[in-house]
Amino acid sequence: MSVRSNKDYDELREGGSGIPKRVGARPVPLSVADDGSESTLNNQLDLQFLWPDQTQDAVLVRDLEDRILSWNEGAERLYGWEAGEALGRNIYELLGLRRVAGFEDLGRALAERGEWNGQMHQLTKHGKEIIVESHWKLVQDEAGQPKSVLIVNTDVTERKRLESQFLRVQRMGNLGRMAGGVAHDLNNILSLMLVALQQLQRKGLDRDSQRWVRALRLNAEHAGHLITQLLSIAKGIEEERASIQPRYLIKETAEMLRVAFPKSVKIKTRVASKLWSIVSSATHLHQVLINLCLNASDAMPKGGTLTIEAKNLYLKRGYRSAPAEMNPGNYILIKVSDTGIGIPAEIIDKVFEPFFTMKQGRGTGLGLTAVLRIVKSHQGFIRVSSKSGVGTQFRVYLPAEEAEPRVSTNSPPAKYDDAA
Repeated sequence: MSVRSNKDYDELREGGSGIPKRVGARPVPLSVADDGSESTLNNQLDLQFLWPDQTQDAVLVRDLEDRILSWNEGAERLYGWEAGEALGRNIYELLGLRRVAGFEDLGRALAERGEWNGQMHQLTKHGKEIIVESHWKLVQDEAGQPKSVLIVNTDVTERKRLESQFLRVQRMGNLGRMAGGVAHDLNNILSLMLVALQQLQRKGLDRDSQRWVRALRLNAEHAGHLITQLLSIAKGIEEERASIQPRYLIKETAEMLRVAFPKSVKIKTRVASKLWSIVSSATHLHQVLINLCLNASDAMPKGGTLTIEAKNLYLKRGYRSAPAEMNPGNYILIKVSDTGIGIPAEIIDKVFEPFFTMKQGRGTGLGLTAVLRIVKSHQGFIRVSSKSGVGTQFRVYLPAEEAEPRVSTNSPPAKYDDAA
């Protein structure tokens, strides 16, 4: 059988059959399902001229029974399926298209207008979800009857991620400006609360009432520090750091949480009696402790044990869980552990991502992001381990103040101040 020339092919299309002609189109390498028939040969000729040489796009064709007829190199790169693996497969099953919302609209548009444009969430060979800008075009045979569907998919996953990130940054910027605007008013309210609490402490209250007043005062003071920090951020001023002793903040935090948390959550502390100092701000370290402890409490809805530990460490280069850029030297290690529900292995790597939360409808997903930001700003690092049904442990490594002596590897075990 003789093969028609390109000129014959163009005339055929101009006569109204086959695919609408595209001016300036060049052949694109397309793999086509072949059964050896004349019809298949004609399809191969048609498909050679379907699309310009746009190598970044996935170009594929499916028949009216949803089987894949052609699969170009762009599709191989995008989805990970070789042409030999994709040809003849059901397109919906291969790419996870049945998950697409509004799929019925696509079918209706093809039937009524002969084409459809829109975005789709699809799956690659390795199960990765991608977003594509998709164009579907109904192809007719010489008799004007539907024959197949030409599909061109452009990967926009990264673009959509950047757009989403940009919108989030804008939203956070607006929130920051709003926070700066109301911070002064909140500061005035807190000042009045602190005055009232100081007056209450001078009254002859019973021991239990004194505990509540002390806890309220501590919370009000910390809220005031946070407001000051918000104002500093809004003005572009970095909060000053000084030498602080973490053991006192840990003790203070534990006392406050014993009052604030449900009785079913038991709080324990285990802090080295000669814990080194760090250069930080009390507000920053308090934020780290509170966020980690709040997460621990939320993970124990039926109660459990929350343990805060702190000890001294000398970390050598190449320490097993440290990042490559870690500077060797003296560190303090703060552990916050719970006996809660745990974090599933498939999402544990996402817990520090902005807006990621396991607290459906309750959390902002920014608590652990703030913790990570603070720890990194101190040239420290944080690690998390968890087991479903057993509990979770966060380990915070912070550089000790430079004046602290190096610990010998032969030093006796550190002594701890234990609190039940």
